[in-house]
Amino acid sequence: MNTSLKLGEHYLCDLSNCDRDILMNADLAYAKFAKAVRGAGLTVVDEGLFKFSPHGFTAFLLLAESHASLHAWPEYGYCAIDLFTCALGKDLLPLITEIKNALGADNFVVKKLDREAEVHRFGMPAAMLLEQEKI
Repeated sequence: MNTSLKLGEHYLCDLSNCDRDILMNADLAYAKFAKAVRGAGLTVVDEGLFKFSPHGFTAFLLLAESHASLHAWPEYGYCAIDLFTCALGKDLLPLITEIKNALGADNFVVKKLDREAEVHRFGMPAAMLLEQEKI
C-alpha cells in the first residue's frame, strides 16, 4: 500500500533591512545565528562557516533534526535562512523571530512547506508504522 507520509517541515525565511554592521562581521552573525538555534532546543551535530570575498557568507548547522542554514548578502542587508526539521509540530516561529532580532532585520517573510513522500508500507509491522508517525 502506498501512502503519503509527512517527514518534515521546511521554513524558508527572507530577512531584509538587517543590520549591515552585524552581517559584515561573519563570525559575529554566525555566533548569533548558532546561539539562537541552540537556544531553541535543536541539536547541533556539526557546523560550518564559509566566507566569500569581498563579503558575504554561508553558515550551516547540521542538526539531529535536519539542518539550519544562513546565506548573507551584507551589502544588501539581506539574509536567506532555511530551517528544515523532522521534529514535526515544533513551532519554529519564536526561533525565526529571535534570529530576526539578533540580526537587526526590519522585515521578514516566512514560507512553510510540508516535506512529504509517497511511501510503500507493504510488510511494515503496525507497531513500526505507529512509531514512524510519531516522529
